[in-house]
Amino acid sequence: MSSSPAQARTSPATLARVAPGGCGTHRPLVHKAFREIARHRHATAPALLACLTDRQARPIAAGHPALPPAVIVELLTDDNWQTVEAAAANPSLPPASMLELVP
Repeated sequence: MSSSPAQARTSPATLARVAPGGCGTHRPLVHKAFREIARHRHATAPALLACLTDRQARPIAAGHPALPPAVIVELLTDDNWQTVEAAAANPSLPPASMLELVP
């Protein structure tokens, strides 16, 4: 049985919204898709913002230079140390915020 065109175009973000409790066969694919998107050098800011909703992709997305500077600054206070570390190392972190990190 082949997929319909609508199923083939379903984005990971859409799958995540439709099946927030976890859709057995799709949930691992969503996690992997978010991680791959966060790693992609041409990922857009909206795509990276969606990646921040995934626990595993969040630290990867936090280090991406296309992430908006205001979001990077917010991630400096994240609960996950890996996310904080990635945000602090992000080349798009505003210089004023960098100075606040240095003792």
